Amino acid sequence: MEVTDMEIERQGLAPLLPPRVRAFFIPAALTLCILPFGWVGVAAPLAWLALNGIERSTGWSRALLFVAAAAIMLLAALGTIPSAPRIELLPPYSDSAGNSIGNAFNPGKAAIAVAVMVFMAGRKQRPLRQDLPLLLLLVLLPIVVAIPFSGFSPKLSATILLAMLVNLAVVCISEEAFFRWVLQRGAEELLGQWRWLAVPPVVAIFTLLHTGWAASPPVLALVALAGFAYATLWYLRRKFWLCVLAHWGVNSLHMLLLTYPLG
Repeated sequence: MEVTDMEIERQGLAPLLPPRVRAFFIPAALTLCILPFGWVGVAAPLAWLALNGIERSTGWSRALLFVAAAAIMLLAALGTIPSAPRIELLPPYSDSAGNSIGNAFNPGKAAIAVAVMVFMAGRKQRPLRQDLPLLLLLVLLPIVVAIPFSGFSPKLSATILLAMLVNLAVVCISEEAFFRWVLQRGAEELLGQWRWLAVPPVVAIFTLLHTGWAASPPVLALVALAGFAYATLWYLRRKFWLCVLAHWGVNSLHMLLLTYPLG
């Protein structure tokens, strides 16, 4: 049977795979994340199953699967499940200006990112050319606002480039899956025509979960502004990879041009 673009949009690669592969071999393969990430690697198959369940459910079962997916992602990211130590590929970067940038990554977020990349394969969530002006605007907004507070601190090294790649593959994918694909999308479905009301609480949760390193009021305000940019982008375009690119763009320009971390 021919698979339509609409079916691939809704189900990703699932219609192209035999049911036995979908039901067993993909979760089994994702369970191998235990080897590099520790027990938190179990979050990868669980998150994949929850994400796929959302797309195939309606009503209360769909709502409960949104909650389950959010809980799995949050518990993995917060380190509540035993995991391997953070993996660092190169020595951290530091300089006399007080910048300190490492490339170590959270195994829990890495496990979620693997599951999300498998889940998103084949889905039409890629940005289009007409999305780029809005993307550029919302990436530059937090950076421009941060310049008077932080000042310019341009820098570049192999560690920073690696940190940028790690940030894209682990942090941005896992966080945008949690905040946009699960939290904001789930809240929008609950609110219906009032879906714009999902933006403030999602921005508040985004800001709250970043208080570990953004403790001062000015930095928290900048984090909230960035979170507002990502949430607005989702509200206007509803494209997962566009939000990932926005998140990565802000984080990368922060590393390259501003004091890191912001004090």
